[in-house]
Amino acid sequence: MSEQTKFNLKTLLENYNVVIPLIQRDYAQGRLDVRTTDVRKKLLQDINTALTSEDNLPLDLNFIYGKSSNGQFIPLDGQQRLTTLFLVYLYAFRNSESCDFLRNFSYETRDSSKQFFTSLFEFRKDIFETTVLPSEFIKDASWFADSWLLDPTVQGALVTLDEITEQFHDDFDYEEILSKIDGHKVVFNFLDIDELGSEDELYIKLNSRGRPLTDFENFKARFISRLHIINGELASSFTKNLDTKWTDTVWKIDKDKFDINFLNLFEIALINNLDSLDYSERENWTSKVNFESINLEHVDLIVGVLEFLSENKYPDVSSTLVKAIENKSLKSRVYFHVISKFILHNGLHLDNSFEKWYRIFRNLIDNSDIDYQTPYERAINGINEQIPYMSDLLDHLSEGNRISGFNYEQVSEEIEKAKLIITDKSLKALIFRAEEHPYFSGQIRSCFFFESDDSLIYKRETISHYWNKISNMFDNNKAIEGRLLRVALLSLGDYTLNVDSYKTLCQDDPNESSSTPSLKKLFSSRNIFVRRILDEINLNKGLKNEYIRIVFENSGKIDSHDWRYAFIENYELMFNKMAANHYRLKSAFSANDMIMITNKNSRAKNTDIHLLALMEELKKYGIYSTYESELGLWTPYRYIYIHSLETQIYFKDNFFLIENEEHTQHKLIDPSERTPSDYKSVAKYLSDFNSKK
Repeated sequence: MSEQTKFNLKTLLENYNVVIPLIQRDYAQGRLDVRTTDVRKKLLQDINTALTSEDNLPLDLNFIYGKSSNGQFIPLDGQQRLTTLFLVYLYAFRNSESCDFLRNFSYETRDSSKQFFTSLFEFRKDIFETTVLPSEFIKDASWFADSWLLDPTVQGALVTLDEITEQFHDDFDYEEILSKIDGHKVVFNFLDIDELGSEDELYIKLNSRGRPLTDFENFKARFISRLHIINGELASSFTKNLDTKWTDTVWKIDKDKFDINFLNLFEIALINNLDSLDYSERENWTSKVNFESINLEHVDLIVGVLEFLSENKYPDVSSTLVKAIENKSLKSRVYFHVISKFILHNGLHLDNSFEKWYRIFRNLIDNSDIDYQTPYERAINGINEQIPYMSDLLDHLSEGNRISGFNYEQVSEEIEKAKLIITDKSLKALIFRAEEHPYFSGQIRSCFFFESDDSLIYKRETISHYWNKISNMFDNNKAIEGRLLRVALLSLGDYTLNVDSYKTLCQDDPNESSSTPSLKKLFSSRNIFVRRILDEINLNKGLKNEYIRIVFENSGKIDSHDWRYAFIENYELMFNKMAANHYRLKSAFSANDMIMITNKNSRAKNTDIHLLALMEELKKYGIYSTYESELGLWTPYRYIYIHSLETQIYFKDNFFLIENEEHTQHKLIDPSERTPSDYKSVAKYLSDFNSKK
């Protein structure tokens, strides 16, 4: 063991790249339980006191030790303190351009942790200069992926960042204190252990540190002990297979995550099936599972899955199971349940009844919101309820029986399709082919423009006619000529969908778990404007040409004061002002006072459609202006400033308002019709006024 050396975080990072490895546990000092909260608050309080006090005695954080190699340091003890210190330094150097040493701290425990800490450094100034808590700003930032909230390290860091801003003083120069070459205020004893060999050997020999390596072995021993009670012969064969062919199978999935994947398989199977084990307990499930509640059926299900993967006769189905084992997302857990239950009740051979069973649940899973515990549990229960009809689920649905736990509209669609397929076998190929479109993922009711009492011939022709058009309007993940499609729809009417108190032009991403509805959802709602555009387009003339034609023929019919008119006339400019994954709008002071929401919500600076259109129109007259706005939706200070006229133009309650030097606002009204002037008339008026000036 090398001699200990006093370091602060800056000197450590200037000498090493500190890497929190995959095998370490998550950042835990940000947890919200009482004990951890007390530890975190006390540590931050001590750090802040040490940095702001004139006392020369440093705060000593005790030992930080680990293994270094080629300029990289792997901490074995001290990960939590180092991470908290890093977040403090991030705050201290938030406005500094001389802190590249902070780049030398990284997390490798998860991809989300790695990307998150990189982003914290890159956007540190923005994070801390806002008036809201760092966690709120970060979660609303465009660079932050919502899925990162599932990462315990990210969760903990957000809590600590908030705590730092609450405890530390905004006007104190922490950077100066932490940049001093000597007289360090916060230090630790640094130990470099280099005689124990590889990182893995180090972790094994220091078994009490980091994420335990024996988790799977401990679980396996307790599980097999339970098997001996259930069936001794089964326990022997299970142990043999677990140590031989099943090990080979799981090893081939990812040899670097062998133990993790094995545990994941058991976790998914048991949480899906044990009443005594809740999804909310998944983080420490091996310590919470009641082994006495495990029965022969649970064991048979696990054996069936492992045998199925080992044989690998159906690679596509096996890959779905593997995906669940590797990522453990809620939807993949439900897929695992669909497949594993069929194997349990029908064996390893997948016949025609499996195809019917799997197809129906595939459509239901892909088109339902299963993004937190409650809908996940409903879906699992819904599958269990259908087990008695496993061999003839299509027939069961065709009789009008519903499946609980999934999207109501999608269940209704599956019932309608089952009736069509059972009644008219020629529709089977047409429906199955339509379901394969990757954008719609089995949801094809967008072409169901018929009534229940229409003839089968009419239904077949309607599905074929409309689906031919719809399938050619979308590629794998978005609409073809998506902006023009939206503009063409707007020219026919206000097709927007509501999302909370906003409206949306609909994003491309068909993932229905997203907070903003997609074009897939719009088309599947069989919106009247969707049907009109489907009726009007001629695929032989090309989508782009047809969309342009529809806009040309219909936009002139829109009242020039309408926000749709202003948007359509300047649609490229308008779309560029909005995030493509939201495309949100909001009526501010009246239905026609339409504001474009540039970020996830309306707390940022937003853009008025009418004012933006006016700015663009003024450029045609050689008049240039700037757009000014305060934060938030309801601010009255949203206007364009015309430099040559030294004038501010507002839009409120369907009127353009001009503000004079005395800050008095006057409505700009069309004198011939006594109506609010549209943006083109206002631009002409201002141009004439500018010429006379």
